[in-house]
Amino acid sequence: MPLHPDADPLAASTTVVTLRPDGLVRDFEKEPGTCLDLAELFSGPPPYDTLRLRYGLEMHHHLRSTEAPNAAASRLAEHCGYEPIDIRGTVWFTGASAETDSAPGMDDAMYLELFETLTAVSDTHGLRLWSQYRPHQTVFVKPTDYAPGDTLWLGQPHRFMCLADYPSDSVTAQLFPGAQYFQCDDGFTMGATAPAYPTRADQAPPGYWQRTGHQLLPASD
Repeated sequence: MPLHPDADPLAASTTVVTLRPDGLVRDFEKEPGTCLDLAELFSGPPPYDTLRLRYGLEMHHHLRSTEAPNAAASRLAEHCGYEPIDIRGTVWFTGASAETDSAPGMDDAMYLELFETLTAVSDTHGLRLWSQYRPHQTVFVKPTDYAPGDTLWLGQPHRFMCLADYPSDSVTAQLFPGAQYFQCDDGFTMGATAPAYPTRADQAPPGYWQRTGHQLLPASD
């Protein structure tokens, strides 16, 4: 990823993101004081185009590319107010380039907004996005991702049995109708009231990978 150190070192932007036609999303942390060199990144024909999705959030892509269609990027552009456009190949998301060939990364607010919007657009159009994770990285696992016999890692491993309902007369059931808890074969129980729980990637159950389509990578290549 071509970067050059000419940005404001006090800028809060930190991340650039790529989205491939097959739905693979990748994050790249930007070193403080560096920008993405768009001219170098998109060198040669066809030329690149920049779409401003929000203030502080841009998407860059090759014009007239002959690569595979990037349906998620095209639908995202339409969602952000652009006319239907046939975007192809890998696109890059950055902060504001200010009509130059140099773009910083996104700040945290724009990063979160990008993924919230991109996920909503993909869900609406039946598209699947996926990512790759190293074993030590964190993923967010839903309680329903676990199947009987899976290992539930909560400080130490437990063998998951099922999600059980709280008794109807319990305080938890009255405050959170429909709330459930994890029940394990060693007697361990824990509330399962959150939508998802942070988990080491190499400790996530098979159901997580099946649901998301994400890929678990080796510790290092």
